[in-house]
Amino acid sequence: MKILHVSDTHLGYSAYRKTTEDGINLREIDIYNAFEQFIEYSIKSKADLILHAGDLFDSVRPNNRALKCAIKQIDLLSKEHIPFIVIAGNHEHPKLKETGHIFSIFDHMENVYPIYNAKYEKLSFEIKKEKVLIHALPQCELKTKFNEELKKIKPSSDFDYNILLTHGAVSGIKVFSMNEFNELIIPSEVIKNNFDYIALGHFHKYTKLSKNVFYSGSTERLSFSEAADKKGFIEIELSEGSFKQKFIEIKNRPMTDSIAIKCSNLKLNEVMIKIKETIKDIKPKEKIFRITLDGIPNNIFRSLDFEEIKKVSNKAVHFEIKANVSDLEKIKSTSSSKLDALTNEFKQFLDTQNIEEKETILDLGIGYIEKIQARDEGK
Repeated sequence: MKILHVSDTHLGYSAYRKTTEDGINLREIDIYNAFEQFIEYSIKSKADLILHAGDLFDSVRPNNRALKCAIKQIDLLSKEHIPFIVIAGNHEHPKLKETGHIFSIFDHMENVYPIYNAKYEKLSFEIKKEKVLIHALPQCELKTKFNEELKKIKPSSDFDYNILLTHGAVSGIKVFSMNEFNELIIPSEVIKNNFDYIALGHFHKYTKLSKNVFYSGSTERLSFSEAADKKGFIEIELSEGSFKQKFIEIKNRPMTDSIAIKCSNLKLNEVMIKIKETIKDIKPKEKIFRITLDGIPNNIFRSLDFEEIKKVSNKAVHFEIKANVSDLEKIKSTSSSKLDALTNEFKQFLDTQNIEEKETILDLGIGYIEKIQARDEGK
């Protein structure tokens, strides 16, 4: 039988300012395109069962476009009689029960099995004369509740195949953490249980933990930390006790996090030349990219011709210039506790804003704070 494992589709996610002619965020469209590619493959390959390991939506209250995309695409699977099991992840699970769960929209869709009631549930199927038991544990409000439900999960010898489906970061392996406030931790001993397959969601990179335990990763890149990662889903073949898996890649918009430019010994004009050469090599049209400037003094960074950089990057969907200032500059900028407090407050404010060139604005702001501090101290 053929099973597809997908996760972290984040329908409704948007980023940056580039929009379509209709005013729709381009990254939001990219997210929908990735999901549609997955659905198309599912139907063409005649999948027997689909497991979605959480974060179907990017938020508790997705917008109408996200809802329309989800219902339209999942309905295509329903009409093909392909069972679609989806568990709630931390992004779409509400903090308060009275909020209601967005997954309730799927309750009456044929061949669709939404698991969102913060408890362990079992679903059984007979596929090609073989019995399959899905052990599904969605996001829970409390970590203690999640741990209690995990203890209830045990494979059943009455079935040919036992599959575990859950969402969270495996304990003891820091890299799998997404550093999110409601992130749940999966004890490492859970993945050692005698399951035929364990389908995990939450970590955005396709990862093999053991021969039959996998994160499928997200279907789109959601940050520059994922720029080099391939995105897609996993195809599993189960037959007569044998297990095979392969990663199916989805075509995404290119994202580049370029090799850092060493700037400590460069003059202003030399830094500009390096930046332009890097942009030319990237070929920015319709792409997302970031350039990092290592060891650049604040005065040189503030003097960069950002209008010129913007001009040569204007065909990109989005670009960022990240400055890693020299150690000497860091010492200067943190020499005063008052300055440090003001700087941190300014950083926290910027983190709440959806604006371009945050790094540029941050450095300019810190520069103004330094000038005021120096004036107040009579320097």
